[in-house]
Amino acid sequence: MHDDWATITPRWAGIRSEVIDLLGHDVHVLRAGDDVDGPPQLLVHGLGGAATNWLEVIPALARRGPVIAPDLPGFGATEPPRPRAARIEVNARFLWALARHLDLQDLIVHGNSMGATVAVLTTQLMPERIERLVLVAPALPLGTPGVANIDSMTVRRFVPFVVPSLGSLVLRRRYRAQPLEDFWAEHLAYVHADVSRVSPEMVRLGLDNLREYETTPWRLPSFVAAATSLVTAVAGRRILQHAIDGVRSHTLVVWGDADRLVGRTVVDRVRARRQDWDVEVLAGVGHAPMMEVPDRYVQTVDEWLGRAGPTTGA
Repeated sequence: MHDDWATITPRWAGIRSEVIDLLGHDVHVLRAGDDVDGPPQLLVHGLGGAATNWLEVIPALARRGPVIAPDLPGFGATEPPRPRAARIEVNARFLWALARHLDLQDLIVHGNSMGATVAVLTTQLMPERIERLVLVAPALPLGTPGVANIDSMTVRRFVPFVVPSLGSLVLRRRYRAQPLEDFWAEHLAYVHADVSRVSPEMVRLGLDNLREYETTPWRLPSFVAAATSLVTAVAGRRILQHAIDGVRSHTLVVWGDADRLVGRTVVDRVRARRQDWDVEVLAGVGHAPMMEVPDRYVQTVDEWLGRAGPTTGA
């Protein structure tokens, strides 16, 4: 954690770490733009990530208003009160509690991958607080015929989590099978279309985050709990489809067409179900645009916010 992340790179000037006492538990967040007059933005990271996933875009987003990026319980520096607190439905209640604690209104919520799933579920809990929703490579229900449309590596990585004990076993074996540096390089190539576009600072932070799984006892059980709940929700469809149908906020889906985790069938299914949602496809981009192409991500969101009208649901 840093008082000012500019100590790592000037690009992150103005971003600071803060620990918030939320219902008796310490929550680590990144904050910026507190003195900017504009709607607050809440940034929600994905499975295995942390608030630091958003570092490259926070300064630009903070020009519009205050930015808060929390480490979800079970990830980053936020220890969960129990492993099951990392499940997606519990994390939705966590965001609701955080928004109430900080008195966040007229929110613009950005969620990446699992974070997008959590963001959609959160809209059910506080529709009156969320003005805009930006779903980045969202982990939402699969298109038909399901597994046949998923990248083979994604199947190998996530199918074991249908059974939590099997998912935990496979994950532990995967960590032990190769040096962490090699594991991380493989992961980067899987997540990003062009790893060379990810800054060295982000690569190092990701590797440091991975090393924490070896020294922090609650990390692995939290990952398994979150992954299991995510796989169940995406495969089961009904709960997430109900949540998608209930979203009243103006919504933008940002998707890279080189995404190996979230395929085109997912985006097509979302488009068919919510024709009022806007979709922006980033050519040649992978699963985490805010890390791989941060300037394009900010431009895409800025242009959308500039043309979006008042909300339809308030």
